[in-house]
Amino acid sequence: VTVAVDYPATILAAAQAGIQRVLIDVNVGLPRCGCAPEQAGELAEEARRRGLEVRGVMGYEGHAVGVVDRGVRSELCQQAMERLLTAHRAVGGPIISAGGTGTFDLNRWATEIQAGSYALMDTQYASLCLPFRQAVFVWATVISVGNGYAVADCGLKALGMDHGNPSIDGAHVLFCSDEHVTFSPSVMPRVGDKIRVWPAHVDPTVAYHSCMYVLEGETIVEAWPVDLRGW
Repeated sequence: VTVAVDYPATILAAAQAGIQRVLIDVNVGLPRCGCAPEQAGELAEEARRRGLEVRGVMGYEGHAVGVVDRGVRSELCQQAMERLLTAHRAVGGPIISAGGTGTFDLNRWATEIQAGSYALMDTQYASLCLPFRQAVFVWATVISVGNGYAVADCGLKALGMDHGNPSIDGAHVLFCSDEHVTFSPSVMPRVGDKIRVWPAHVDPTVAYHSCMYVLEGETIVEAWPVDLRGW
């Protein structure tokens, strides 16, 4: 197991927990975790003094991965990796861990790509015309039909909404509420019909559910429990 550290306190915690291998986490433009590039070398030395093996650096260009314009996305990725390479020169080690689903083919500097959403995809990443198919949806039931709109039993409690509304084939999603999605369909469904609701953000959507069902065509062939539910 290799963990990322970005502060003396997390280095100490890793050492006390018996962790043996670490990466120095570097802020490459997304204001989340990560040290400043110029601090990375000092942190690496601190980790080595604690008896840890420093395997390299990691940095996530999360501010770039969802940018629709590919040219701008590429430029932001390069700027981020310049920061990470600066840190790596001070840290050493064989690993430069970076990248994401939106930059997997643009990041030429990482030795390890951190992409994960590509496996299931979501509507936000689908807008980038990546070579991956969207595979996850919430199977919802139409519970009400109005004048020009319909309602299904899938809302904020079932979908990651931080990237916007979900999508429904052949329909325009008007809004989501706690347990409902209201949509304007091109062909009006009937109460009881099943629809596929495609989430805009796959990660939190999966975390809202206890089980995922694997389909072959329309047949359920496996059920996968979600063991990181609620993270």
